Order: sequence, then C-alpha cells, then structure tokens
Amino acid sequence: MLRLLPARRRLMAVLGVLAVAIAVPALGASLGQARSAHAAQSAHAAQSATGATGSTVATDDPNDYTCDGHIQKGVAESGVTGTQVEYQFSCDGPITGYQLETEPHQIQYFDQAPLVALAGVPSNTDNFSCSAFVPGVQINCTGQTSAAFEVITGQFVIAGKSICAEPRVDPILTVTDAVATATLGGTKTAPTASATVAQYISGPYDLGRPWGCKGDSYGADTRLGNYPPKIVLTGPPPSKKKK
Repeated sequence: MLRLLPARRRLMAVLGVLAVAIAVPALGASLGQARSAHAAQSAHAAQSATGATGSTVATDDPNDYTCDGHIQKGVAESGVTGTQVEYQFSCDGPITGYQLETEPHQIQYFDQAPLVALAGVPSNTDNFSCSAFVPGVQINCTGQTSAAFEVITGQFVIAGKSICAEPRVDPILTVTDAVATATLGGTKTAPTASATVAQYISGPYDLGRPWGCKGDSYGADTRLGNYPPKIVLTGPPPSKKKK
C-alpha cells in the first residue's frame, strides 16, 4: 500500500512546484506547531471516519483520488481571538499539496505546519508548510505524504464566537500531486538526461459543516450538495449625490 516518493520528487514538492500565496509572518509559537496528543487521537478518529483502514484500496491515478474529511471546533490558541476550526482529511493516494477555500468566511490565522499521521502515529518524515494572505479565504500548503490514507490535521481561525453560527463554515478541499525528474550530468555533445515535470490535481471535495453542532434547517445545504446555501455578499453603500 505504501508508495515512496523519489528524493527529487520530495525536493520539488518542498520547493513548491505548484504556486502558492505569499507566506504571512509567523503567527506565534502556538500556531505553526504540530498538534499534541489530542491531535494524534483526533487524527486517528479522522482516519476511521474517512474509511482509512487497512482493507481500503489505494488509487494509482492522482487525477482521480478520493479524499474525505471533516471540520470541528478547534483547540483554543493563547492570545488568538475568534473561532478556532480544526480540519482533518485523508486521500487514497499520496499528495504533495492541498488548498482549503472557506468563502465567505475569512481566515484570520492558520497552522503553518499541520500534523501528518498514519493510523494515529505522527509521521517523522511527511509534513506540509502552509501559506496565505490574511485575512483571506484560502490556505495553500505544499509538502508530501508518502503513503495513501495518511491523515492531515490542521487548524485555522475565523471571526465570530461560535463554529455553529449560521452561515456555518464549510471548507472546499483541492489536492495536488507533483513528480519531477532532474537532469543528470552529461556534456554539451553527449547529454544524458532531460528535466520532466508532471502535475496532477484532484477535487474539489466538500469537508462539510462542522461536527458537534445542533442540527437546523440548513443541515443539507453543503456547498457541493444538491442545495448549496445562498450567500449574498453586500457591496459598498450607494453614493449619495450632493444637492
């Protein structure tokens, strides 16, 4: 089931083959650190929730992955106001990047280094680095998972005091996979190799409305469902002409 990434593929993922937004300044020691024992337990729960079990078959086509996940109330961060939202997801193949989109909820803060775990055990080699404009409605992350069904756990902060307030946040997930072959030596008259880059993309996937909230009349209104919520963004007030 495991599929290891070549060293050059790891390097290309780290260098960001896929374009990402400009990284924001450090948001404090607590944001950008991997989750503690609570996160490891949550990741294990997410793995069960996403069907990431040993009997699940991995997908070889990185343009046709199946990814599942959810969001829930996040862990409070010292000195950070707003609503903490924890996200967890896994895919049936390794990835080298992902994006979360939260329209119309603007992200105020986010984890710069989400936790990667397999069967509840944090990885020592697989990781992601995230960046974004804040406030904004998306997070871009590059890195790697080297196996199918690794669970990625991170957190972001939106305005407000409750994750259950309507309209509830409902993130959209897109994942990417990149492969690179570097040029190896040679001379001007006898070249030995040429560089090749392949990029794949899967999604979008709906992570759904938050777990742990009381049901209401909008429960079926997921953004990619049959009844997406109608959200009207107000513009600037009309200018008044002076008499």
